[in-house]
Amino acid sequence: MNTMLFNFKKFSLLSFFLFLSFAFAEITSVPGLYRYKLDNGLELFVAENSAAPLAYIEIAVRAGAVTQTPKNAGLFHLYEHMMFKGNSKYANQDEFNNAANLLGQIDQNGSTDLDRVNYYFTIPASMVKRGIEFWSYAIRTPKLDEQELENEKAVVLAEINADFTSPAHIRSAALFKTMFPNSPWRQSPSGSPVVIQNASADTLREIQERYYVPENSALFVGGDVNHDEVYSYVKEIFSDWQNPEARHPFELPDTKEPLSSDKKMVFVDPGLSDNMIQAAYYLRGPDGQTDAADTHFADVWTSLANNPGGNFIKTFLSAKELGIPEADYIGVLYTTQRVSGIVSFSAAMLLDDSDVPVDINYGFGNIHAFTKKNLNPVEKTDAYLSLLKDKAIPEMTNKELFFKDNSINFVIQQLADARIYELESAKAILASLSYFWSSCGSDYFFSYDQNIARVTEDNVVSFVQNYFQNKNGAFIVSVSPRIFSQYKSAFKSHGYEEITALNAFWQNDPHLEESEAK
Repeated sequence: MNTMLFNFKKFSLLSFFLFLSFAFAEITSVPGLYRYKLDNGLELFVAENSAAPLAYIEIAVRAGAVTQTPKNAGLFHLYEHMMFKGNSKYANQDEFNNAANLLGQIDQNGSTDLDRVNYYFTIPASMVKRGIEFWSYAIRTPKLDEQELENEKAVVLAEINADFTSPAHIRSAALFKTMFPNSPWRQSPSGSPVVIQNASADTLREIQERYYVPENSALFVGGDVNHDEVYSYVKEIFSDWQNPEARHPFELPDTKEPLSSDKKMVFVDPGLSDNMIQAAYYLRGPDGQTDAADTHFADVWTSLANNPGGNFIKTFLSAKELGIPEADYIGVLYTTQRVSGIVSFSAAMLLDDSDVPVDINYGFGNIHAFTKKNLNPVEKTDAYLSLLKDKAIPEMTNKELFFKDNSINFVIQQLADARIYELESAKAILASLSYFWSSCGSDYFFSYDQNIARVTEDNVVSFVQNYFQNKNGAFIVSVSPRIFSQYKSAFKSHGYEEITALNAFWQNDPHLEESEAK
């Protein structure tokens, strides 16, 4: 579920006159939050909060997995590591770290995810100008020393190899390869070992020149700071940062490749107990780049569906044969991404040997014959999927069942209350803003409250119809090794493909790399 903050659309005439000669601060509806844009396209967001004498500084770039091809998959992650290895001012990693420590940093780090690469730390507020200058050298003039690069390649390769043996990563890789069959590398920030092994300073410079440019970047500063002073520092330090003459088109293609049928998979998770099954059904959801309005409908729908007293949860709890013990064991999830939004329906089902009378038929004709014992693991998972597709999802389009007692208004108020709570921290505001700046743009963040307040029951019903009904997805069932050993043939006969480390990762499929190259 989105965790965004307030609507920011108030314009300050005073700020316009103050900054007419070079820029203006847009005063937003969140007290102390200001927005600027330099002539070179670099965006600046300043959140004033004097609760503690600290300043949070983050610089973010719209890049990461979503902009990858098989030929450069992993280079954004490797480049992130090399940002800490020295630049034109700090010759090596030791000097870089010493400079950060002299600034009094307490949480220096960086990350590479689907839609964004970012770097950040928190320092004493008195050091804010030096902190901004510190990240300017890092992002604009990385040294990219060849020997340091060889050392860091080994570190990144070790991380990738760890992913190849991690149950969570194996399962996720199989999901993304299924949901994005034509571009699974766009969901894989760690990338390809071959690409990392062959990386050079020149290939990293290509990443820098194409993506690490002011019009594709934003700076976030918050805490015990003054927005006028912060802007003056940023203008002084970053105004000579230029964009390349040859601009790169940053809009990405739509990646909604429809599945011709549901794909059912089973994953052996050594961390699962023998008396539990985890099942999740995944469908493509709206994308921030192309379906902004639908993402608001998705957020409201998510809260409605996760209501413990709502019809959706009750539908599954009343199906005793599934063994879902309580509301916390069933739910839905949607996360806004730039071009890779996914909706999941998940459940945890318990297994035992007690006799429970059942008489069901959700589309699998022979299930009703099991009337004296609990369904076995394969029967449970098939029954869950059938109940979801044949009953639970269609009922979401029935207003009498899905909406009760003005529940949509209650949910909208809950979302507003959650955002108010987040306003307590300038860092939390800016971290959330940075996330949505990369996936949807800053205007999306600023207008979120307005758009959520406009969502109607009809919008939610249309959302369900457009994204769920008559759509195909990925169904992944996770079981313990003992359960899989006992029911392996049954899973196979019911159409489940086993997920393994060999078939899960796109990096092991040369045909995928060839398809992108063409």
